[in-house]
Amino acid sequence: DTEESRQHGLSDRESLPIDSGMLFIFPAAAIQGFWMKDMHFPLDIVWIDAHKKIIGIAQNVTPESYPEVFMSLDPIQYVLEINAGKSEDFGLKKGVQLVF
Repeated sequence: DTEESRQHGLSDRESLPIDSGMLFIFPAAAIQGFWMKDMHFPLDIVWIDAHKKIIGIAQNVTPESYPEVFMSLDPIQYVLEINAGKSEDFGLKKGVQLVF
């Protein structure tokens, strides 16, 4: 809900329930960057545009990647963070239209 809570995200958590995720909602579409600061498990980062279409996925982003910043290539308004490998399990891929 706030810039601070978005920046903190899933940091400091030991795990994420297997079929859960964290949806980040930005006030407007823009290029966004995510990092793995203080993370304890790998994630798939799903980039979603203002029309709720997946425009890209960073798969299996590990805590060891910090301080690297993973950037959306195009403006996005939403990001879904899920456990690594789950984007494939859920059939999420570039071009998929989401409804939420």
